[in-house]
Amino acid sequence: MVHSSRRKFNGKKKPHEPRENTWRDDRDAPGNQGYREVLKENEKYWTYYKEQNVFPIEQFDDFRAALQRDLPVSFRFQGCHKDREQLIHEMESRFFGKIMEAGDTAVCVPKSLPWYKEAYQTPMSRTAVRSHPILAQLHNFLVTEAELGNLSRQEAVSMIPPLLLAPTSEHYVLDLCAAPGSKTTQLLEMIHENDENPKGMVIANDVDMKRCYMLIHHTLKRFRTAACAVTCEDAARFPQISDSDGGLIQFDRVLADVICSGDGTLRKNPEIWKKWTPQDGLGLHRMQIAIARKGAQQLKVGGRMVYSTCSMNPIEDEAVVAQLLRDAKGSLKLVDTSKLLPELRRESGVNQWKVFDRDMKLYKSLDDISEEKMKKVIVQSLFPPTEEEAKEMNLHYA
Repeated sequence: MVHSSRRKFNGKKKPHEPRENTWRDDRDAPGNQGYREVLKENEKYWTYYKEQNVFPIEQFDDFRAALQRDLPVSFRFQGCHKDREQLIHEMESRFFGKIMEAGDTAVCVPKSLPWYKEAYQTPMSRTAVRSHPILAQLHNFLVTEAELGNLSRQEAVSMIPPLLLAPTSEHYVLDLCAAPGSKTTQLLEMIHENDENPKGMVIANDVDMKRCYMLIHHTLKRFRTAACAVTCEDAARFPQISDSDGGLIQFDRVLADVICSGDGTLRKNPEIWKKWTPQDGLGLHRMQIAIARKGAQQLKVGGRMVYSTCSMNPIEDEAVVAQLLRDAKGSLKLVDTSKLLPELRRESGVNQWKVFDRDMKLYKSLDDISEEKMKKVIVQSLFPPTEEEAKEMNLHYA
């Protein structure tokens, strides 16, 4: 692992992955004597997303209900494992038939994802899978195979960015914000899929030293390869890398899965229900642009970059992409990925959105800012593109 002297990071850290368990908030209990379930409500959150039109408003009730359910269990078999098909057959033959024969309506057999046949998902939560007697043997199988490195228990949405990058064994890949490492592992599997000794490699970077050690534990201890290096750098200031002849190395593929508010992770980070405001996205916007810009600067001509967040907020998504396209002055273009994963259900990106502050005050332009402190927070890049810009940017591809 390589690290620089810049160990301190002035931005907001990406939160650690929480342990999957039953979440209770006991902070308000006198003397820590009692517990209460987390209230899965936040009126600012609901109002904000009603206003942003990131999905059809008639889907709002489904959207709300989905976020209030527990996170479903998902896992995928190692992409380059020589016995992958045999392991999948063993799982389905040993466990799926018995589960269906039991006739318990509370139990759902994992199903292969239509856009990723080696990955499976069940709407049951991890707690339910772990505690249900019919699923106990399947749970033990998944735990054992994960420890052996034959499968990864990974959230389904986390699998998408590496699939869109689609690196091959020839590619040099940069993962700018890599910890805890599930996407890094997936990228490594992909470059090894058709070649045990690939010519390419993955550089996995994270700004936090402890998270880098977590990255090494989750990735390289399970997937032993010489085709990976871990670095500890501020992603927005990631240095140019030179080869042995002094030439600059640029990357065929770049993943910028950036630090974000995480407001799409309510199902596994329930503390967000209590504290979320629009200010979270506003405060991270410029840092996200800086990381995305650095990722683009590291990219070869003809290369591919995926920018992703754990947020549905246009301030953290489309607004960042729009500013990156402005800065690029034609050297970057947003591409249509619908043909890459045709079975993946998706909504088109938006060209228009609204800028709210912590108290849900609406700003239509910089002219609406009266408070001095807000002039440092509300910047021009937060606002939607002009009609002329929108025609060129193709933000509906987001």
